[in-house]
Amino acid sequence: MTNAILLAIMLAIVALNMVAGPRGYRLLAEAGGVGRKTFYRRMLAAQLLQFTLPPIVGLIVLGRTGAVTELPHELWGASFVLRGDAPAIAVDSFLAGLFVVATIAALPLGAFLTWRRQRKGKGAPAYLGHVSALLPRDRAEVLLAAAISLAAGIGEELFFRLLLPILLAAFIDAIAAVVLAILLFGLAHAYQGWRGVTVTTLVGALLTAMYLMSGSLAAAMLFHVVIDLMSLVVRPVIRGAWRPRPMTTATD
Repeated sequence: MTNAILLAIMLAIVALNMVAGPRGYRLLAEAGGVGRKTFYRRMLAAQLLQFTLPPIVGLIVLGRTGAVTELPHELWGASFVLRGDAPAIAVDSFLAGLFVVATIAALPLGAFLTWRRQRKGKGAPAYLGHVSALLPRDRAEVLLAAAISLAAGIGEELFFRLLLPILLAAFIDAIAAVVLAILLFGLAHAYQGWRGVTVTTLVGALLTAMYLMSGSLAAAMLFHVVIDLMSLVVRPVIRGAWRPRPMTTATD
């Protein structure tokens, strides 16, 4: 019964984002100045209240907080498909370390490629076109975007990679639970349009593979945070979002 109630709550949160997300994004695209910063603050609050707090409370209610540091038994079947052997409860330190090193290395590499693209006078990559209104335009927005990136990387991994598959696995098999969680992860980003949903779903599949292969949710969290930081912080900063805006003076 507890599993069913928690699952219903989490599915309702995803449905809410599917419906309200596109409208909120349109409001951001139309907002300016203070209106954009207010939207960013609300987005950060929503991220914490919808995707970070519920899985933490859910894990506590289920008495499953230990699942954060070891692969839960509900997901062993899905892990077996990727690993080809019996899933280890403990974190695979080699794979986890490899993923962490690759993730850290990707940040300066991505920054360099963005800087080079900027030097050549090219615009943002096509895959960022669907979230152009979300990209920060000044320092205050950059700082808020950094907080959102951190909250999303931690909260959404707890939500979509851990608790949601655990709850789904109580009603369907492990592989189906993992696949459905990936699809819901993509749909929760409906505000990005169908192109964004597709890209996000593919990223979700990659994050899930990293988690199931290494047993390390922390590695998936780090990768998620870095992806968001690259899109919402590093690229906008390189393109001038951190530069002080010129002061305007009134004319007679």
